Amino acid sequence: MISQNDMEYLQDMVERGEMTVDEANVEKVLTQRVLVVKSLPKSVRAVLNAAVRDGKLRHKKKEGRKPEVYYHPSFEYLANAERNRAERETLAALIRVIAPPEGEEDT
Repeated sequence: MISQNDMEYLQDMVERGEMTVDEANVEKVLTQRVLVVKSLPKSVRAVLNAAVRDGKLRHKKKEGRKPEVYYHPSFEYLANAERNRAERETLAALIRVIAPPEGEEDT
């Protein structure tokens, strides 16, 4: 998650014309280290994929219940941890739906 201060810094840089919106999107991922993707606008995805091709970012595709992530090249371990956490949360939610805890069943 990116801090409010970092977000305001990026917005200010864009407003002053020192950074493009595309550069700000890449910088946001670098600052927060890992971006877990649920959905992205096509234009943002294109910018992030270009940053992956340029070596500024890394990318892991969705794999089973593990989500897609873009991440800072030095923080692959954080990307793996976030993907595993998201997978565990998804599985726990599925278990709660399929087999709710005792006492919460509809009668």
